[in-house]
Formats: sequence, C-alpha cells, structure tokens
Amino acid sequence: MSSTFDTIARAEDSRPRSATPFSIGVAGMAAGLSTLWLVRDSTTIDGATRSTLACVAIIATIALYDLFVARVYLRPGTGLANRAIRSLSLARVASRLVALASIYAIIGALYWLLPEYHGAFYDPFWSLLRTLAPYAIAATPFYFAWMDRHQRETDDTYLVLSRLLLRGERPANWRPLREMLAGWMVKAFFLPLMTVYLSTNAEHLNASLTSALDAPFSLATFRFMYDLSFAMDLMFGTVGYLCTFRVLDSHVRSAEPTTLGWLVAIICYQPFWSLISSQYIRYEGSTFWDSWLISVPALRFAWGVVIVALLLCYACATISFGLRFSNLTNRGIITSGPYRFTKHPAYIAKNLSYWMISVPFVEPLGWKIAVTHCAGLIAVNLLYFLRAKTEERHLMNDPEYRIYAAWIAKHGIVAKLSRLFD
Repeated sequence: MSSTFDTIARAEDSRPRSATPFSIGVAGMAAGLSTLWLVRDSTTIDGATRSTLACVAIIATIALYDLFVARVYLRPGTGLANRAIRSLSLARVASRLVALASIYAIIGALYWLLPEYHGAFYDPFWSLLRTLAPYAIAATPFYFAWMDRHQRETDDTYLVLSRLLLRGERPANWRPLREMLAGWMVKAFFLPLMTVYLSTNAEHLNASLTSALDAPFSLATFRFMYDLSFAMDLMFGTVGYLCTFRVLDSHVRSAEPTTLGWLVAIICYQPFWSLISSQYIRYEGSTFWDSWLISVPALRFAWGVVIVALLLCYACATISFGLRFSNLTNRGIITSGPYRFTKHPAYIAKNLSYWMISVPFVEPLGWKIAVTHCAGLIAVNLLYFLRAKTEERHLMNDPEYRIYAAWIAKHGIVAKLSRLFD
C-alpha cells in the first residue's frame, strides 16, 4: 500500500509529459507566420489561399517532427505497430472507404439542407475544400491501406460502421462508433468557422502590419498585435480540425458526453453567438479602452501592453496543442506552454482581455447602462466557467489528465500564490 502512495506522490511532483512539446508548436508557428510574410505582397493570392499555405507550413513542420523524431505513431494509444502485422486486405480498405464516404455524404447533406451554409460567408471554406479535396481523395486509399497492415486491432470503427450500413450488423459496443461520429460532427461544425475567421484575419493582418510599420509604437501597433494573436490562434485551430490522424497520434480519444458541454461550447460561435450577443448578452458600450485612456498616454500604453500580453498568452495556449487542438474532444493531454501554470490559460486570458478591451464599467450614457454591460460580461465569464468545468469533467476520464490535474493543484500558479499568503 505504501508503494502505491509513493508512486502517486512522485507523480504529483513531476509534471506529466505533454502530448506535444510547446517548442514544436512554436516552430510550426514560425513556419506559418514566415509563409504569411512571404506571400504578403502577392496580388494574385487572396486571404483564403494565404491562410491555407500558412496552415500547410505548420502541418509540415510539426508532422515531420512527430513522424521522424518523436515517432508518435508508436505510442500505445495509437494502436499501431512499427511493422506490418498482417497482409493487406483490399476488401477491408474498400469497406472503410464506404464508411468514410457515407460520413462525407451526411455532412454534405447537412451543409446543403441548412441555410446557414448557403451564403457568401463560407466562401473561404468552400475554396479550401476545392483545393484540398483532390489530394484527400487521392491519399485516403493509401492511408487506409497502410493502416490496415499496421493497426493492432483489425476491427476499427470504420469497419464497424461499414458492416452496419452494408449488412445491418449492429455493433456489440456502440460507444466507439458514437465517439467517431461525434468527432466528425465537431470537425464539420468548427472547421468551416475556423477557415472563414482565419481567411478574414489574414486580410486584416496584412493591412494592420502595413499600418504598424508606418507608425510604430502607436495604436496601429496594438491593432497589429491583436490581429497577430488571433491569427496564431486561428491557424492552429484550423490545423487541429484538419489533422485528426491516428498515425500522428492526433486522433479523437473521446468526445464531450453531455448536452450541457456541447451547448456552452457551440453557443460561443456563429451563428448562435450573433443572436445571443445582440439580444441577450450585450456587454460592449460606446467606449473602448483606447478612447477611455486617450488623455493619459502612459497608462494607455501600459493598458495596451497588458492586453497584448493576455492575447499572446491566449494564442500560446492554442499553439501548445500542436496538431491536436479541438473543442469538445480529448485528443491528448497538453501540459506544456501556458498549461504548465493553469488548466485553463486560454479561458482566463481571453476573459480578462474582454474586461480590459471593452471596459464595460466606463459608460458615458450613465451608470445603469454600465451595470447592464458589466452584467452581460459577467454572463460571458460564467459561460466560459461552465465550458471549463464541463471540459474538466470530461477529461477526468483520462488517467493522464487526472495526474496532470493533481500536479496543477500542487504546483500551478494558484497553488503557488496561495502558499505566499499561508
């Protein structure tokens, strides 16, 4: 019994290994930003193409490390063997392709049926699909063929789905199939949004960079850093939803099991957020931080620096995931970068930045409106609090996350601050 307690104590004293090192995420980010810089002056490339090229650079950088240095496909969780363990079966490969085609057909039907996806808003996503589809169609059979020979378990969820569709054969355990379909639904919802946001941001980033170079150490510099932070976040968000591959150890381990968890996540994104923010949770007033502090240049500069620091922390939290970023799914536990200090660095940084940017407590139209705006922002904070709690409850099913949570409870920034006042 004492040896068990000793093992737990040692686990709490050493930070668990992250699914991907933060330094590799930084290297990928450098590749992505370098690509954006190289194509910044091209008049023949639009924002969607610029962002696609940047994402490809990130994927190539991190995937090369994962495959040839870290060799992540050999980790036990991937279920893959270093060498082929069975002969190739074209029948199994064809069955998996049928299952994948059925998933694409369902997603395509949803896009066609829902009016949300018919407007020009999603044009960058359709452009991305047209660009990547030929390569994906050509590569998928070869990927499934390689997986067929190297998977330790012959019957994966694609084969289970194929037998259900083609033979009506019900699976003995529905959970893996539900997890896979939930993972695809997450990708179907978030990938279009990330693509659109990144394409728009790439255009803004190019313009704000020009303004910042013309007027360094001014509000233009802040706007560039603001756009840059979100560009880094969105690039890794887009990359994460594109790269759900077992061979990269970036596959979905589990999906959020509760309706509340799904609700509080998707409500923060379009098209739901536009309705909620305009009708129910409005916290932005007529004054923002830059105009509020215009008569106090020193404080205005310091305030802007803190905002940029928070936004960079938010971006670094996403970069920490490497190819594994995703809402509503567990694709490997991250313990590096900002996650070595707290379990929710992105949410903390983002919500603090909301208060500092929108300053809802400053309202020329009167204190009643200011109170209303503050209440609205508190509601947003509570929404993210619920997201954090539902994510924790989901991830606590993973033994690695439980070890990480115990380590943070002992060595995280809150624990260290609390010891200062003991």
